[in-house]
Amino acid sequence: MALLPIYNYFCFNDQIRPVSEFIPSENEGGIYEVLRVVNGVPLFLEDHLSRFYKSAGLAGKTIPYSAAKIKAFLSLLIEKDKVDNGNVLISCKTNLKAFFIAHKYPEISDYESGVVCGVLAAERKNPNAKVFQTSVRQQANALIEKNGYYEVLLVDTNGFITEGSRTNVFFIVEGKIITPTAQKVLLGITRQKTMECAAHLGFEVEERNVKLDDLAAFDALFLTGTSPKILPVKSLGNFIFDPKNEVLQQLIKKYNLLINDYIKNA
Repeated sequence: MALLPIYNYFCFNDQIRPVSEFIPSENEGGIYEVLRVVNGVPLFLEDHLSRFYKSAGLAGKTIPYSAAKIKAFLSLLIEKDKVDNGNVLISCKTNLKAFFIAHKYPEISDYESGVVCGVLAAERKNPNAKVFQTSVRQQANALIEKNGYYEVLLVDTNGFITEGSRTNVFFIVEGKIITPTAQKVLLGITRQKTMECAAHLGFEVEERNVKLDDLAAFDALFLTGTSPKILPVKSLGNFIFDPKNEVLQQLIKKYNLLINDYIKNA
């Protein structure tokens, strides 16, 4: 399913155009970023654009606009659409586009009780590049809709959990935080910020691959991403986890403070 603008305007290169001129097929196979706008501020914009340019390099594309230009385009889009809170997608196949897309943020109860997730045997090609990969996304969406999952975690041919279909994943055991190695996953901005929060709190973070069969050893599991932020998981198949885990709760509080500080200083 193509991602479409949900408001009146979209960025097309250096112009703001009405959505009546939007052509969905121009996004297919392109690189993209999704960032969250909070109180009119594009959150962690510098980090998102840095990854956007990196994805372009990995995909053999060139972005003909500077970070300052893209920031200006986004500010104009936010102003024209009169939206203070939501998710913006920036994409580039041939042309640069930016537009607000539909989002679904977790409920307060999801942060308190955790969410239910499933498993999908699939791997993303070139995982460090954020490129539209329709096949994996369609499989994931079908499984999520069929079973009522919040998310599905991808498992590779060796039985290792790599990432969610649109999130990164972390595990906690005896106060230690573990996440799959950088080579296996999209290097999410929230993943990066979570690891920074963990360091500030004095928690050890280890990057290593975790097998699906070994999940019984872990106390907690959580997802990170633009929309969910840091979100506890209460179950993955037959595996049950503690959404109230103290390390996890401290990370959630620290990350929310990080967001508040970023907005305040924007």
